[in-house]
Amino acid sequence: MRAAVLHPEGGLEIEERPVPEPGPDEVLVAPKLVGICGSDLHYYKEGRIGDWRVTEPHVLGHEFSAVVEQAGPHTDTLPVGTPVAVEPIVPCRECDACHGGLYNLCASFGFTGSPHTDGALQESVVVPAQGLHPLPPDMPFEMGALVEPTSIAVHAVRRSELQIGETVTIIGAGPIGLLILAVCRAHGAGDVYVTDIDPGRLQIAEALGATATVDVRGMAPDEIRRHTRQQGTDITFEAVGSPTTLETAIHLVRPSGRVIAVGVNIAEHIPFNLMLAQSREATVIPIYLGRDAFAEAIELLASAKIDGRRIVSHRFPLEKAAQAMDTALGGGEAVKVLIEVNQ
Repeated sequence: MRAAVLHPEGGLEIEERPVPEPGPDEVLVAPKLVGICGSDLHYYKEGRIGDWRVTEPHVLGHEFSAVVEQAGPHTDTLPVGTPVAVEPIVPCRECDACHGGLYNLCASFGFTGSPHTDGALQESVVVPAQGLHPLPPDMPFEMGALVEPTSIAVHAVRRSELQIGETVTIIGAGPIGLLILAVCRAHGAGDVYVTDIDPGRLQIAEALGATATVDVRGMAPDEIRRHTRQQGTDITFEAVGSPTTLETAIHLVRPSGRVIAVGVNIAEHIPFNLMLAQSREATVIPIYLGRDAFAEAIELLASAKIDGRRIVSHRFPLEKAAQAMDTALGGGEAVKVLIEVNQ
């Protein structure tokens, strides 16, 4: 079978690999469409995210739709041919976090597509049976590939405890920020402001229901407030992943409001303006992946409560996986780039 293999020294090559055999509690699936995530780009460009490092040939891809091909021995799972989205977190199910239902916080979890559990940029991949989520028969595989990032947005909005009518600012109109916007709208948010430095992405935010968008190039936080809500919004979502935008999020939230830190900072230690947070008595809630959110994500995408078509900007065949990565890195018109593995 064909696989797009990332090498530790750099470079993504299409190679032939044997089809893997599923073991007990495992299922072989055929990936259909795979979304490129920001984490994939860090592995592709830098070979690492924090302590997660590419030290041997590795297959990326954790946002994907697929079809069930074969169940492992003694595995009770969905019938062959069932279309699925696959949850990439592989928890131990034994630690205190797992026993408490916080499987995304498992201290020893694996993650499909992160070193060194091979992901979906190959024609067949083995995944745990417990990670399969059936898709409605009429749901396009393209939307199935958006389920995993949408689940992160659902988890973030749930953790924010958004109430109907509350005001929101979203910093960053990348795929996660745009999906947070769509989920906030589905959950009954009031005014929702979106900031970014890319006019094209801000246009997508407007189409997805933003009350107002702000091109923040060259703007200080106080000026941004004048374009959003002067007294601050009830909730601010930070979906960029930089110390600067996290501090801006605290500037833009109202006194005693909530700041939801969704963006991933690659540096393990970042400066944090504690005095600013204290002066707002802001609650800062970090988000790590998603939890128990696939079912709602599938429902939102299948029912078109989220118009995922507006977020997908490019599609490439597997043979052009490196070009797909470079396109996603290039910014500009690239929002969510998909790779088609099996037609």
